Amino acid sequence: MYPRPALRASLAVAAVATLASVGLSACSDPGSTSNAGNAETAKASASSGSNVTTTWDLKPVDSVAALVPADFKNKTIQNGIYNDFAPQDYEENGQLVGIQPDIVVALSEVMGIKVNNVSVGTFDSLIPGLSSGRYDISSADFGVTKPRLGTVDFVSEFAVGTSFASKNGSNITVNSETDLCGHTIGVLSGSYFIDQVNQASADCTKAGKSAITLQTYPDDGARILAVSNGRSELTATTTDAMAFVIKSQNVPLTLQKFVYEPLELGIALKKGSSLGPAMQAAMKEIVSNGTYAKILKKWGVDGIGYISPEKVTLYTSPSQLPNS
Repeated sequence: MYPRPALRASLAVAAVATLASVGLSACSDPGSTSNAGNAETAKASASSGSNVTTTWDLKPVDSVAALVPADFKNKTIQNGIYNDFAPQDYEENGQLVGIQPDIVVALSEVMGIKVNNVSVGTFDSLIPGLSSGRYDISSADFGVTKPRLGTVDFVSEFAVGTSFASKNGSNITVNSETDLCGHTIGVLSGSYFIDQVNQASADCTKAGKSAITLQTYPDDGARILAVSNGRSELTATTTDAMAFVIKSQNVPLTLQKFVYEPLELGIALKKGSSLGPAMQAAMKEIVSNGTYAKILKKWGVDGIGYISPEKVTLYTSPSQLPNS
C-alpha cells in the first residue's frame, strides 16, 4: 500500500458560523486581496484578539535574499490562497488569516520581498492560475503528488494525515481503511481527496467489499453541510483542519479514529520557477530561527511541524517521491 495523497478541505470560520444557522457558506470574491503591513499594525491586531499577523519582526537574511531572482526583487509577488480552509487559510473580517498567510509573512521578510495574498474562493482554480502566470506562488496547503509535479513545483512545509468525520449520532465507525467500504464520502472539488477516495474504493472492491460512493462539493461549506444533513455519510479532510473545525466551531460531527498516512504538503510554484531555491532557503531559515514553530503553536498544530530544516524539500520531479 503506497502513501495516500492527503490534501485539503475544511471550513472557514465564517462558513462554520453560517452552518450553525443551517445555511450554506458563500465564497468570497476571488479578486479580493490582503497586504502585509507594519509592526504597529500587528501589535494592534494582537491586542484586539484578531488572528491577523502582518509581521514577525524578521530582517532579510543575506544568504536567502541573494537567491531571489532579479525579476522578483522589484515586484510584488502574487500569492493565490484558498480562503475556506481553517486553520490553514480562511477569512476573518475580510482579511486572510491562518497558518499559510502567517508563513508567507515570515518567508517574505527573510527573503526581503513583497508578497500580495490573493483570496481565492475556488481551490481548483489555483494551479491553473499558476500555470497561466496569474499567480507567482500559491500557498494553499497543497499535497505534493506525482500528477501535480507534472504541472508545478513545490517547497514542502510539513506532513499531515487525512481524517474522516461522520454526523453526530451516526452508527458509522472507521477504525481501518476497509471500514470506508460501502459508504458515501464527500470531498472538495479539485482536491486530491478525490484520488484518495477512488484508490480506497478500488482497494475495497479488490477485497470483495462494496465500493465507495464519491461526492464532490464546490466549497467547504457545502461539503460540511452535506455530511451534517446526511447527504454524505462521511467527509474527508486533513487531520489538523478536521480537528480544528470540530473543536473550535462546534460543528455536529464526530472525528473517526482512522487516519490515512501523512503526505508532504507545500507551497506551489509555476513549473521551473527560478524562485524555488529562494523559497526553499527561506523556509529552512524560518524553521531554524524558530518562527515556524511559533506559527504552528499559534494555531495549535505543533505536532505537524519539521524539527530539522533539512526536511524542507524543493520538489521538481515525481522521481523525488517515494515509490517512484
